[in-house]
Amino acid sequence: MTRLAVPTSDVVKSEAIKVLIEQLGIGKAAFFIRETMAQPVDYLKLKDQLFGTMTVSNVYDEIQRDQQNRE
Repeated sequence: MTRLAVPTSDVVKSEAIKVLIEQLGIGKAAFFIRETMAQPVDYLKLKDQLFGTMTVSNVYDEIQRDQQNRE
């Protein structure tokens, strides 16, 4: 009998956040997460997953680059 490995919700959320960032960019991913994750969230952990060691200036620059690439 094969056992099904069920991932924890933290693992799934972490993977989903990575995919959102890769596909949407940081700005849209952050907006989506804010709008859809109406559950209790560890915002400091989420911030670290989204932005790591990026500064506000780095985030702004990346959003600007993403917008220019989509035009």
